[in-house]
Amino acid sequence: MAFEYTNKNNVSLALAVFLMYDDYDYDEKPNSISATGLLRPLRQLVLSQQNKSLAKTVDIADLVASRMGSAIHTACEAAWTDPDNVKKALKALGASDDSITSIKINPEVLREGDTPVYVEQRVEKEINDFTISGKYDLVLDGVLNDYKSTSVWTYIFDSNKDSYIKQGSIYKWLSPDKITSDYININYIFTDWSAAKARADTKSYPQQKVLTKKYNLWGPEETQNWIANKLAAVTLHSNTPQEGLPECTDEELWASETTYKYYKNPAKLDRSTKNFKSMHEALIRKTDDGDVGVIKTVPGEVRHCRYCPVVSICTQAESMLADGRLTL
Repeated sequence: MAFEYTNKNNVSLALAVFLMYDDYDYDEKPNSISATGLLRPLRQLVLSQQNKSLAKTVDIADLVASRMGSAIHTACEAAWTDPDNVKKALKALGASDDSITSIKINPEVLREGDTPVYVEQRVEKEINDFTISGKYDLVLDGVLNDYKSTSVWTYIFDSNKDSYIKQGSIYKWLSPDKITSDYININYIFTDWSAAKARADTKSYPQQKVLTKKYNLWGPEETQNWIANKLAAVTLHSNTPQEGLPECTDEELWASETTYKYYKNPAKLDRSTKNFKSMHEALIRKTDDGDVGVIKTVPGEVRHCRYCPVVSICTQAESMLADGRLTL
């Protein structure tokens, strides 16, 4: 998909050139879907395939998070593919000479005693007339590792757990000879970490700027079945008009919950008396107060559409723009 760029915030030329830089080796084969692409909603996948010539408009300022993430991945790749750096780092960390010598970066042939490290390797597999491809970050002695630069709250609420497991499972399905562990290490690099918040909350708030968490992966049969079912749905709807496509779910839309705001005094609507998660709860409170208050329904906010390449033609997005759930 082509991109058209805007610079509404007058980002400086020095930053703009960096933000617009993208050297990722996308797989452009016909009927090719990436591991991350498979995780996208069915509606987005089908509309993207039906409208391949559609250009997505992106403002440069909105690329900051993705480019920072790419920069971290590039730096991690450079660190691991520099043999001298690897030796120096391992030595400083107390590794023995034998263990350092055993490390082999992207080896074509393995010998007994070698510790393989595979960095940014692209792999692909054919299934049901599709090519599934992926490029994993790092596989260290059979263990899949992924770097995630993200907010602290993503970690605390574990909001991406499902996608991490699916993505890791697809990578293992693509490369079972190299990825032999049954879990993935997600290496969190927090973009908004606060030392003050860490001191105030030692139970749930991460106590350092970087953290690694393990997630168990699916077995090969479960992974293949999930992939096959997703591809079957894509094939089934390949020529389905937009009005016949399944709509994205609230989970796929990254939608927050609808809030029911109760105001005991209808004359003072600047601040609600209490917010409720259901209309039923709000009505009970209103009844308890003598049925004198008012309830305002505030639709949950939708966020995923802001990153969707087909949002400009999606009728579901158009409907949510109209009812206030979505702002672009």
